[in-house]
Amino acid sequence: MAIHILMYVTLMLMTVPTDITAKTIVFYPPPLTSYLVYQTNVAGALARLGHDVWICVPKSLMSKDLVQDTGVKVLTYGDYLGDIVRKVYENTRVADQFWANETAFSLAIWLDVCAEFNKIADVVLADKSFIEVRSLKPDLIVLESIIFNLNMVVLPYSLGVPFALIGTFHEAVLSKVPFSPASTPYPLLDFSDRMTFFQRIQMTLFCLVRMNFELFYDSSLVAKFATHKPYKTISELVTEAEIFIAEVDHILDYPRTVLPNTKLIGGSSSSPAKPLTREFRKFVDESENGIIVMSFGSSVANVPSYIVSKIASAFRQLDLRVVWNIDEVSPDPKKILTSKWIPQNDLLGHEKTKLFVSHCGKNGQYEALYHGVPILCLPIYGDQPYNSERVVVKQFGLRADMRQASADELAAMMEEIIFNKTYTENIKKASRLYRELYKDPKQEAAYWLDHVVKYGGEYMRSPGQQMPWYQLLVLDIIAFLVVVVTAISLTTYLFLKWCYRAFRCGQQNVKRKRE
Repeated sequence: MAIHILMYVTLMLMTVPTDITAKTIVFYPPPLTSYLVYQTNVAGALARLGHDVWICVPKSLMSKDLVQDTGVKVLTYGDYLGDIVRKVYENTRVADQFWANETAFSLAIWLDVCAEFNKIADVVLADKSFIEVRSLKPDLIVLESIIFNLNMVVLPYSLGVPFALIGTFHEAVLSKVPFSPASTPYPLLDFSDRMTFFQRIQMTLFCLVRMNFELFYDSSLVAKFATHKPYKTISELVTEAEIFIAEVDHILDYPRTVLPNTKLIGGSSSSPAKPLTREFRKFVDESENGIIVMSFGSSVANVPSYIVSKIASAFRQLDLRVVWNIDEVSPDPKKILTSKWIPQNDLLGHEKTKLFVSHCGKNGQYEALYHGVPILCLPIYGDQPYNSERVVVKQFGLRADMRQASADELAAMMEEIIFNKTYTENIKKASRLYRELYKDPKQEAAYWLDHVVKYGGEYMRSPGQQMPWYQLLVLDIIAFLVVVVTAISLTTYLFLKWCYRAFRCGQQNVKRKRE
């Protein structure tokens, strides 16, 4: 009996994680809903590996109860920030420009958004109460690598704590990957990997500017908040990340070059669907021909009434029911169910779902890929045009400008996607491939964060990531060789010219002597 008890206790000790290996890991996502949601997924997976995991949430978002995982602890901050989304929208007019049909170059919009977040970073880093992060004595800080959040690398640098970057896209310039601008599109530019000549010119010029100028972040924050540390630019600090985790893949996105310390994991928001509940279950079960899921995500607000009416009119032309994520009264409750919140992933995973109508944010797009649902893309701003373009290129759906397209045209596009089997077959094949290769993206992200907190990421870091671009692209070597070849060519030319002149003079002297 005693032997059995001893064996049982031994087995329990072997299976339960001990505090010896547990590390304190702090996530700081941008103070926006979508980033908090997906980073909470990764944080939860990391907590289940036995670590003490915290996530920073601004007080303005606490009421949304976004951190559902009980294993993740919440560190609140920024009661002075207010409604950040509203402030950014109002100060940049990012949505207003779109709805007003103004010609707005997406890069210019991003510059405005980054300027607003530079101010937010300045205020947060100056917040004395936020220094509670220091009292936690973190072993690793995880930051979002989206360009408007990169100022926050000042936080781990000032605390002397290793950090990792996790992001919604992979940027070669940021992680110092040798690449070709001709085949590596940038998510802020609406290009595919099959660029025209003039698009390649734009990409090349843009990348040259990115390599030499910090367009999107403010390195003066380093001197302001890390006075006890040697000055480094934000770009230099970024390359010291233990690991770069990118929420992209080669199935939905385009094939791209990566270094060993960059891990492509796909979308961490995608997961198996849970059974529907409440009015959603009843509404879907009663649909005879299937349903359409419609959502503009959590960050798109104040959709003009004429757009709402146009889309509703398009839906009424189809013999399918619609679940629409919108804070509006349904124009046709028997056919269209409207709600301020919908279980989007669970709806997309339902067998009756035929189409996803979306602004094409990254989270929703990966949920559609995971469940094999074709997409009608209605992009608005940011990376949404880029995300929409790759859906069209991969033939997972179609794209429309909802400001210009009529209700009839939108309805025709929906019918084309639903009844033309090409789109459904393509995305279902991609879904099978994605599930086979990526399985559980949030668990993959947690594995690599756990790995670098144990072993560090130095062994995966390329020496090229510590070089300036002119060295990485061997421009200094090319310049040296050009100078050497030019010098040799010039010396040879002058020598031959001297020999020729000497020969001519010799001939002339001989001729004079003969005369």
